[in-house]
Amino acid sequence: MLDYVQPIVVALIIFAFIAMVSFLPWLIYIYRKIGFFPLSSTIIVFSFIFYFLAAFLLTMLPLPDTIHNCTVKPGGRTYYSFVPFQFVKDLLRETNVDWHRPATYVSLLKERAFLQAFFNLLLLMPLGVYLRYYFQARKAWWKALLIIFAVTLGYEVTQVTGIYGIYDCPYRLFDVDDLMLNTVGGILGFFIAPILLALFPTRANIQQKAAELLERDEVRNMPILLAMLLDVLLVQIISRIAASISGSSDIWSMLAIHTVTLFVFLVIIPLIWRGQTLGSKFMRFRFTSSKLARKLIKRYLAVFLIYAVAFVAQVFNRIEADFESSTYVLSIAFNVLGLLLSFVMFIVLVVHIILVLISKEQRRFFFDVYAGLGTTRKTHESDADQQS
Repeated sequence: MLDYVQPIVVALIIFAFIAMVSFLPWLIYIYRKIGFFPLSSTIIVFSFIFYFLAAFLLTMLPLPDTIHNCTVKPGGRTYYSFVPFQFVKDLLRETNVDWHRPATYVSLLKERAFLQAFFNLLLLMPLGVYLRYYFQARKAWWKALLIIFAVTLGYEVTQVTGIYGIYDCPYRLFDVDDLMLNTVGGILGFFIAPILLALFPTRANIQQKAAELLERDEVRNMPILLAMLLDVLLVQIISRIAASISGSSDIWSMLAIHTVTLFVFLVIIPLIWRGQTLGSKFMRFRFTSSKLARKLIKRYLAVFLIYAVAFVAQVFNRIEADFESSTYVLSIAFNVLGLLLSFVMFIVLVVHIILVLISKEQRRFFFDVYAGLGTTRKTHESDADQQS
């Protein structure tokens, strides 16, 4: 059983890293493609990534201790098994089950031959489910069959070639029974998939909801947050580049550069682009108001407040004094105050973002509440009503 647990644990660790790196880009991609964030699509995609990793590692691990893994045995060593249904013979030979006594069948769960065949059957069954969701049609079973067979054949070839020459010799048997059981399990998953997929909306349902949101011209909180994150990220990058070019690295110069860059991104650019920042343009919406300039400035000031608090915290953290100085205790107090200020600001921001995102659009982000800006997914000013 440990042979199965280890690959799954490794897959979980790799998946956690991939999820952290790819989650934000995925949100941006899915919104640009569909127009909202369907939870079902996110669950299906990320569960598939984990499943793919787990299935691959289950067939590859554990690896040999050395790449020079060839062993010399009398009569040579067999790396292939082209005899079909050998697993049935192994099952009959190795198990102590009395087929006339159903009560003994439970002992199969402890038999190596049964467990190996059973897990081979299960290995690609989830792939069949994912393929059914992708094709959305039972008549595509032959396409699924070809893909499933190609995947299991790829696993077997990878093993028998010693991961394409990395190892001197194959470290697992190329077994035709594995091909059969994996393929049967995968196509079985394809046909039973509707039982599981009934829990998820179809792609047609998702597209219908996207059309309804577009018709209502509704911009939700998540794309607004992502647009702001993109803008702030670009501000950070450009500010650091500007500071590097100018040779200004002191805290006051950095504040001035950030202040100007933020103003350009949150006020100047959307005034030129009729309500679109770089972030909102990427997320395909824009801000609207009959007093656009005034409200963009208010939005800028609300965001700049975060920068100002962070700046004050940095100033406090950089206050230093000699140990023997009379102001040493005061400098430590300012350092602690700076850390506390940063911590409180971080917690408040995180809690605020969470509350807004889980409010089912009943709350808005503080910078939009203060500014009073409207939003629209329509790209031309003449298409959208001007909001005060």
